[in-house]
Amino acid sequence: MSHLGLVRSISLVTLAALVLSACGSQSNSNDRPPAKHGPVVVDGAVDLGSLQQVLDTERARPQEPQEIELARLDNVLERALWTESGLESALGGAAAADAAFAAHGRAITSKARAIGAKPITIVPAVYVADSSNPSIGEGMFGGILLATLGSEGVVSATNDLKDGVRGSQELSKGAMVSGSLEHVDLQMDATHESDGVTTKLVVKVGISPCPDASGKFEAEAQIDISATKTGGRTGQRGTLDVKVTGQANDDAMLESADADYRMQWADFANSKGSFVDVSGSFGDTKVRSATLNRSGGKPDGDLYQSAVTLSALYTLLIKVKVAEAAEKGWQSGRCVALKPTASPGPKGMKPGATSTINAAPRSRIDGGPVGGTVKATLTAGGASVKPDGSKVKADATFTYAAPDAPDKTGTVSLEARSRRGVAKASIDFDTKQGAYVASGGTQVKVSGTVTDLAAPFTLQGQGTGFTVVYSYTPTSGTGGTYTYAGSGSGVKMNGSGTYQITGSDPVLTLKQTGHGCVDVGGCSTTTNVITLTRAGTA
Repeated sequence: MSHLGLVRSISLVTLAALVLSACGSQSNSNDRPPAKHGPVVVDGAVDLGSLQQVLDTERARPQEPQEIELARLDNVLERALWTESGLESALGGAAAADAAFAAHGRAITSKARAIGAKPITIVPAVYVADSSNPSIGEGMFGGILLATLGSEGVVSATNDLKDGVRGSQELSKGAMVSGSLEHVDLQMDATHESDGVTTKLVVKVGISPCPDASGKFEAEAQIDISATKTGGRTGQRGTLDVKVTGQANDDAMLESADADYRMQWADFANSKGSFVDVSGSFGDTKVRSATLNRSGGKPDGDLYQSAVTLSALYTLLIKVKVAEAAEKGWQSGRCVALKPTASPGPKGMKPGATSTINAAPRSRIDGGPVGGTVKATLTAGGASVKPDGSKVKADATFTYAAPDAPDKTGTVSLEARSRRGVAKASIDFDTKQGAYVASGGTQVKVSGTVTDLAAPFTLQGQGTGFTVVYSYTPTSGTGGTYTYAGSGSGVKMNGSGTYQITGSDPVLTLKQTGHGCVDVGGCSTTTNVITLTRAGTA
């Protein structure tokens, strides 16, 4: 598995393996009993109550049986259309048609897996898939899986693009992903020829995951599947067009998502045949309308039932998955920028001082104010931020109070939420006042600077006819151990001991006591007192 930048390991084929492992092949999915419900088409009209019952039943089931039932319904419909269109007869009968149907299902899904196996390298994000190898049935259902499961991947892969930058990547022959922060597209155009049949699948998904000023976002999906006798004019074609319009609320959560759809199936024998045309709309999870627009030729009641049911179920699945992908996108920070400022500070604040934080979230799409709220939280260090953990109307101001002691830190994390998305940022404060200057000493005069009393440091010593280097290892900001080594006038010396730091800023006292030896003259215990003065305060 390759990695480039931030790895987004969201896998089409892994997800497909989970939801369709029970499908296995076309015959296995056909053997499963269908969900029981009343007819959705009665006397040529759609019964909205029955259709809503079907949708509610499927939505209440776990995801795996949902997907299995969709695969079963799709296989039944498409295989029946192979018979109705004359494609089965043109291939030499049911056995040959069954073999070709299964082979083309595997070929189409292999194409989808090939796309999933290639990382979407729209730098710096990466989309990585593993090498699972499920069978997901024929035609339209493969397109549905690519449209639904691919939506989150392509949105995630473009979340980290720079403002105003558009990237693209050819995943394989006939498969392309492209996008910007504002809009992302996934397209696949796959053709397979074998067993005397030519199957063509075209999938297009377009998502605009950043809501406008009113919180509205949009997405579209088109799936076009056809199967014809190679070199002839006998076969079938199915299309599904879905438009999703959704709404984000003031807290950057998905509030609702509506969808309009149209599915058309046609079968033809030598350019003459029959067709079914179904359209409808959803208000969130409720069917607002469903219409059997027109039909002609030989389609029977069972095909009407399948077409109406599948179109609604597929649309609901696409709507849910595309809306979820968009929500994850606008909550990732791709749509809104938050660049807070702090004055005074945030570095080098005086102990106990306060700083005003200004947080003004702006759209990364049009640069305008986004409204909503901003919340500030002290997430590390000290001392406090007010208000802490409460939402403040944007553009927001907060007050940070620094710790009372020098060389302390504090981190304030901010989160902006609005109808246009989520943005996060943090500010690191400190009360570091500059280095300490060392001076003084009794027998040995000491000099040098200490930038951090809690980190190892060295000082230089000068005696009569010799020099010494002191190396300090703090166990805290107020003490620790030290060693020293020196030479001069033909002699060498070394030793070690402990030290303590007392006093209050800006002037501190370092008192060290240690035992040392001179190579000529023996050993002794010595004490030295050093003054540490904050630079710029003397």
